[in-house]
Amino acid sequence: MNLDYIIENDSCIACPLRSTDEFISYCKDRGIRTSKEQLEQFEKLEIFCPVARVNYPKFKVKVEYIDGGQRVREIGILKDGEDWSGAIEERYASFPFEKEDIRNWREEGFLWDPRSHPFQSWKGFVDNEGHRKIESFYSIFQCYTLYNLLQFTRMELGAEWWVTYADEEVNKFVDEISKWAKVVISDHQKNGTWIEAAADICQVISNRYFPKTRSDRRTIRISGYYDHRIWEDYCRKWNAKSVLGNIGITVENLKHLQERVAIDARSADPLEHWYGLITFVSVDQKERLKDKALLAQSFYSMEHMLRLFYEDISGDKLRTPDELQDRWKDRFYGNGVTENEMLYLEFLTNQYHLNPRPNLILVVEGDGEAEQFPRLAKELSGYSFPRLGIEVVNLQGVDNFTWEKRGSTKDKYGALERFIDAYHYRQTIAFIVLDNEKRVPNIRKRLTKATSKYYPKRKVTKDEYIHVWDKNIEFDNFSDEEIAQAMTMLGKYGYSFKPMEIEDCRSRSSQRKRDTLSELFEEKLKHGLVKPKLLEVLFQFIISNPENEFESAGKDKRPVVKLMQKLLKLAARNYQPTTLLSWKETQESGYVGEPIERDSSPASAT
Repeated sequence: MNLDYIIENDSCIACPLRSTDEFISYCKDRGIRTSKEQLEQFEKLEIFCPVARVNYPKFKVKVEYIDGGQRVREIGILKDGEDWSGAIEERYASFPFEKEDIRNWREEGFLWDPRSHPFQSWKGFVDNEGHRKIESFYSIFQCYTLYNLLQFTRMELGAEWWVTYADEEVNKFVDEISKWAKVVISDHQKNGTWIEAAADICQVISNRYFPKTRSDRRTIRISGYYDHRIWEDYCRKWNAKSVLGNIGITVENLKHLQERVAIDARSADPLEHWYGLITFVSVDQKERLKDKALLAQSFYSMEHMLRLFYEDISGDKLRTPDELQDRWKDRFYGNGVTENEMLYLEFLTNQYHLNPRPNLILVVEGDGEAEQFPRLAKELSGYSFPRLGIEVVNLQGVDNFTWEKRGSTKDKYGALERFIDAYHYRQTIAFIVLDNEKRVPNIRKRLTKATSKYYPKRKVTKDEYIHVWDKNIEFDNFSDEEIAQAMTMLGKYGYSFKPMEIEDCRSRSSQRKRDTLSELFEEKLKHGLVKPKLLEVLFQFIISNPENEFESAGKDKRPVVKLMQKLLKLAARNYQPTTLLSWKETQESGYVGEPIERDSSPASAT
């Protein structure tokens, strides 16, 4: 890692160099246990060195002691030749990470490459008062070099084995370890390791590519720059081939290096099987990972930078870490799916059962059904609608979801049709429950006959996904006695409704398509009937005696109970697609809409 090249090309903006303490902390957060003593020993052996070392110059500050000497007030820096009779304190300058200042420090000898100087004991880096006067700086990408170095140089033997050896065996084993250690260290001193180049290259190209690796695949995080426009301008001026020439590595070696880092990343990653999903996780949440999981993310950033660098140079894309052995994702998910972030994430979240999109949309006409259907399902099955993947949409009357073409008597139901079609395109079943009144029969007919706008090889929906009550939900599911009892309870027993009155309402309702129950209630009590409250009381009859709602008890289920059981099965069996092929097969299978047979004869095609 050439310090002069880094300085001249300002290669520490996106990824500033870290002090020794900061580098140790960075490594420990990623499960690499190291220390100052170990880093010093590695430098002494010339097998792992800092990128830069700084000797902080001292300067004098004019001060004034106040409050009986308890506090110090700074007057200013004492200039050369300045006459000052007051108190003076000496302090160390701080190291500026600005290009011009770095260059000046380098020229004045305060900044140097440790590899260009004889080894100096780190004890001399601290003055007599305990202040650090010399500081070492590392690149964060050197954690990769250190990780591999520790793999090569570390040997472990547990106490449970040591106790089994006799003294003679222990001495012999110690001699063998000593010989092995000398060979390993000597080899590193002579040849180093070619993977050290990964850290060097990543630091050099970090300004260009590191922000693109800090991503959830939809946004990137630009750090170190004052304005994203500065970074974009930097990217426009970037010349990858020129940088490659300066680095002195071949394109083929760059490819091998990326593959090696990708392999090491997967090897270190305890979450490697979740690689695809984690690429969509926010940067903040990924940074909360610990030890090897966080280390793997750092390595993934490095291989991604090398992959982007290679693509800019050659125009070819290298394999991602989860496809090193085989490009399987296009075959599995479908061609181009992984390049479509929204579609890829859709399939991934379906695969992991994390997609919050409902399995079934239950469309009802009013507040009563919207409130009571979820309640009934919870009481009968023990599961809530959200847990079952069912969402309720309240039309507030079917007329609110239809529109009429101006100047025509022919009703159009475009809004409801598109609503259903869009959800079926996403493989969410749209199940409609309507009262048999007004234009509902026409609505049902037109919806089942309409061709999908989103997938023209099928119809918008199926007949079985539209449930129309013979009359309405009250008359179809509850007896005259039950309705009379419920209306009496709602009237606070001011009037006792009789079953024969309800029977009359039932017969008049089918003839006149009117809300005869509300008319009767208002006639007898002089105030309106709150229909959602009526349904709440009626559904309580079902919930209070669930044993009477099943055929096994010798009594047929109510239509609403049958309907609820149907909805629960549909939602439970609607497995969301995890591939493009499975989605297409579902669209054409008749599952969400009857397929449309196409005449494939030559004449028809012409």
